[in-house]
Amino acid sequence: MIPLSRSTRVALVLTALGAGCAPRPSDGRIVLKDPQATLPGTFGQVTGVAELTDGRVAVADFGNRLFLYGSFDPAKIDSIGRHVDTLTAGESMVGLYKLPGIVVHLAGDTIALVDYAFQRATLWTEKGQSLGPVVTYPVAGYNPAVNYDTLGYAYKADYRAIIGGLEPGMITHSDSAPVVRFKRSGETGDTIGQLLLPKMGDAQFGNESKSVPVVFSPSDVFGVTPDGWLWVARATTNSVDWRSPAGQWTPGKPRAWTKIPVTDADKEKFMTAALHNGLNPKLVIAFPFAAEKPPFTSATTGQGGTVWLQRSRVAADSVPVYDVVSRDDSTVTVVQLPKGAGLAGVGRNGAVYVILRDGGKQQVARYQLPH
Repeated sequence: MIPLSRSTRVALVLTALGAGCAPRPSDGRIVLKDPQATLPGTFGQVTGVAELTDGRVAVADFGNRLFLYGSFDPAKIDSIGRHVDTLTAGESMVGLYKLPGIVVHLAGDTIALVDYAFQRATLWTEKGQSLGPVVTYPVAGYNPAVNYDTLGYAYKADYRAIIGGLEPGMITHSDSAPVVRFKRSGETGDTIGQLLLPKMGDAQFGNESKSVPVVFSPSDVFGVTPDGWLWVARATTNSVDWRSPAGQWTPGKPRAWTKIPVTDADKEKFMTAALHNGLNPKLVIAFPFAAEKPPFTSATTGQGGTVWLQRSRVAADSVPVYDVVSRDDSTVTVVQLPKGAGLAGVGRNGAVYVILRDGGKQQVARYQLPH
């Protein structure tokens, strides 16, 4: 999810078929219960997990400012590269990072780590060797791309229309944002899709009124598969549209969803988070809120041409449920994570990587979906 301001799995079965699964509820969902394995130690705030070709994982720990490679068997964690707060004059950026964010597996044994602070990505081998920064030009703004395929392209949405306009001080309102594809070292990009943006409304900050996105207003989400298929999850129809690498679009089937009203508890939770992130508590602050929540709150690229849509849920319900939508719309699998957990990534052969939370600490666990 792109920040707009200061103030964006298994089931069944019988003991003989393996641990990690609970019997399916009456709606047929897969319930992830016990992890198959867990990485050693704890993390501060995991923002990215990517599976390596040998079964290890690359982990970005934003909370502890670390980039790590982890093994489940044997249980082992290795720190990769070096964290720095600043760069001195003439210091090489090779092997350095400040705020590790998203992790993406590119072609071969190459890993991309998006650094939020330096607004760039760095490349690494699966052995932990630094290949230097990705040389990119400010296509569709200076924020770094967080979506990559294995064909050499990067993808990003141009959100400048709702985070300040195209020029400093320029106020621009738009109901959509373009999705731009560009070569990682290219200077120009192609617009290949459009995303619905949240509606705008008036917020009050003391005596000042500002136009901001309406909280819980539906907005589209996009991603890309390793082989270059772009997907767009449509928030008004709960569907997923697909664009092939050749440019052909296939619209997804609209799906019904349970409407969840926005409650006072939801508003209070949002305001608590906003104050924690720096809003002045001495000001009288009021945000615009939608009447209902959208069908999903986030979306993640899965394996085999699937998208994992996290359902919206009531404020008091901390059990994450995902609709796993196939590319041809032939199947929708429902997967439930443990209470309080979060989806970190999806790997090969049914591997699901989950963030388990315990107070202020996190663990990364691997679960196994039934074949």
